[in-house]
Amino acid sequence: MRKFTKNGKHLLGGTLLGAVNGLFGGGGGMVAVPLLERTLPAKEAHATAIAAVLPATLLSGVVYAFTGRAPLFALVPVSLGVSLGGFFGAKLLPLLPVRVANFLFGLLMLAAGIGMVL
Repeated sequence: MRKFTKNGKHLLGGTLLGAVNGLFGGGGGMVAVPLLERTLPAKEAHATAIAAVLPATLLSGVVYAFTGRAPLFALVPVSLGVSLGGFFGAKLLPLLPVRVANFLFGLLMLAAGIGMVL
């Protein structure tokens, strides 16, 4: 079998991220960061993951909103909060040392995993 090129691997990884994001309503970034860290420095992997997950999140959100699965009374304020948090998080990431960013990301993944199990 022919080896995938780097672009082929990124396309396959992107498809996986989109599926995870669409199925679980998020979480694509948690899959993307470890995959991207194989080819990018940690901070670039975090930033690229968020930028790459954005289109999938928007598309999934539109599908959920237009099929009535996302009630507007909750969608609008949550979207505003997420946008503000995303803006400030993007401003904070370059200021954090790589070890701190990776540690915080690991804690987030651990908390999410424990929360899902419980």
